[in-house]
Amino acid sequence: MKRAVAVGLGLLCIITCTVPDIDELEAERPSGCDADHPCQVRVLLSYDGFRPGCVTLRLADAEASSKTLELPVEPAVLAGKGTREVGFIHRVDWSHSVVVTASARERSCDGQEVATATARVDVPDKGTVELSLDLSARDEDGDGYVSTASGGTDCDDRSASIAAGLEERCDFLDNNCDTLVDPEPVCAGIDWRLTPTLSGVVLRDVAPHARGRAWFVSDNSGVLAYVSREADGGFDVRQFTDCQGAWSTAWARPSDGRVFVGSWLGELATRTTAAGGPCTRTSFDGGGAAIQDIVGFEGDGGTTLYAVSESGDILRWDYPADPVRVAHVDADLRSIHGLDPRTLIAVGSAGGNVPVAYHANPDGGTWLQEPLPPSLEGQYALWSVHVVSPGLAYASGDQGLLLEREGGTWTTKLRYPIFVDGGVSPDILDVVSFGRGAVLGRLDTDDIVRFDGRQWTDVRNGRQGFTSLEALSSDEVWSVAQDGTGFYRGP
Repeated sequence: MKRAVAVGLGLLCIITCTVPDIDELEAERPSGCDADHPCQVRVLLSYDGFRPGCVTLRLADAEASSKTLELPVEPAVLAGKGTREVGFIHRVDWSHSVVVTASARERSCDGQEVATATARVDVPDKGTVELSLDLSARDEDGDGYVSTASGGTDCDDRSASIAAGLEERCDFLDNNCDTLVDPEPVCAGIDWRLTPTLSGVVLRDVAPHARGRAWFVSDNSGVLAYVSREADGGFDVRQFTDCQGAWSTAWARPSDGRVFVGSWLGELATRTTAAGGPCTRTSFDGGGAAIQDIVGFEGDGGTTLYAVSESGDILRWDYPADPVRVAHVDADLRSIHGLDPRTLIAVGSAGGNVPVAYHANPDGGTWLQEPLPPSLEGQYALWSVHVVSPGLAYASGDQGLLLEREGGTWTTKLRYPIFVDGGVSPDILDVVSFGRGAVLGRLDTDDIVRFDGRQWTDVRNGRQGFTSLEALSSDEVWSVAQDGTGFYRGP
């Protein structure tokens, strides 16, 4: 009896030896498809809004419902594509009319079924017929778990740090959707740890690139320091002085830790973690305008960075080529962040008294300004932005200003409170978030605070002069200070 297994069309022509008879072919390749026996039915699968972890085709004889067969699609998705082509040969003991159902599951073949599509096809005696099936579900945060609204198990599809299949972390979030936030003993031993102080060094930014590993950059001594967490809980700090400059911002490549830095004087440079590695400076001419933030992405074998300047320049750096100016806006740009080049958002101030935000143009043209809610007197600028997912982002600014971007629309959240009669709220100079319950901010009063969606609480009171707040994951936070000390909160 014939059997069938769906295979990628690109694999159908690998048999080039003697032509077997159909029974031998069915035993060796149940789909029946090869160079000498082309598929009679070619199924074109497309995925909208998600990438399945497992897909199967269910075949049923339309005239004899007891005749069924299930065929795995391997792999479920081709890398980077939202389509898949599979095929099979008609079974000789079936009628020519077959009902084909595609079924998709999240994460793996043991995961929740989240999408199905069915169509009927008449199999020709000769030639090939095509059948298109579209599978749709929502995985907005791209974590592989589909939103509960689409039949999946992700209770918060705006945060990749939250889904039913994740382990609980000490990060102010309900990571596994069991309604418990940081249950005991998940936070046991978690505390702020200090790195050795670098004497005479004013640290301006921290760039983590892996668990327990980050770069510190200085603007007064030209020091770049590579910090790594040791097995005993301490820190190893290696200083490099071959990249002299007033460094203001940095981003480190996750794969190998190479750091890319920008300066208050408009300079850009990069170096590796190796002691003998050179400091390579670029030839970009920004007219001396300060580089105020930088973010990067790895993909397709390359590294692409974006930076913003106080003069309104948006730079693109396709390393190792030199950076180029890809856009200019009439604003003092303070911060840029995104999950990839398509989700980039830049924020700052226009005319010195109006908060502004821009997003990347999908067609590569002029960046588009986004409408913001009215700000209060004294809230003249946005200082920082952090993109949680394509549908969720936060921006912070003057006098306790916190904005939330959900579904492309910005709204004002609870202002950081005023504690002194007649005073004003402190500026929120940095914001980092991995979900609605964990929006961390750095205040100009030298405190790190958290907004949980309803109220503000203190996380860390500082005395050294915090200058930056960064994180790669929800349970590992870094900061640096003007006195040369680094701060780390993590497992």
